[in-house]
Amino acid sequence: MTEPQSVLPHKPIFPWLKLAGYGLQLFVLTMLLLFIMSVVTGSDQPVDYWWTGIIVAVLLAGCSWLYSRRLKPPTRKVALAYGMVWAVMLALILMIIAVPNQTAPIVFGQWSTYLIFIGVAAGPSLTKYNNPVSH
Repeated sequence: MTEPQSVLPHKPIFPWLKLAGYGLQLFVLTMLLLFIMSVVTGSDQPVDYWWTGIIVAVLLAGCSWLYSRRLKPPTRKVALAYGMVWAVMLALILMIIAVPNQTAPIVFGQWSTYLIFIGVAAGPSLTKYNNPVSH
């Protein structure tokens, strides 16, 4: 009789599709939150008010934190990488929309836009990780 061959440990597959899907959801949430803020403030440009950018950035940081928890990153560094990917996706999608519409100076001329990017990028790194003590 022959012994069964040992099975090599399965390498986790990087969740590219989920990562992209959550990035698109973050974009939709960004647009929805900015629309809600424009209704609340009665302004065409909700980023004209300093507090709207802070509220949107905090809410999106929370959403990116929740999304990263669903992806279960093994380390804080990987979680931060997820957030960076989402922030870059958000910036690229906004550029794709803003440049042809000639609204790039309006969109990227506000400090609160960059605060939103920082919130999306930093949100996943807020997850607590258990660091096992090695003996």
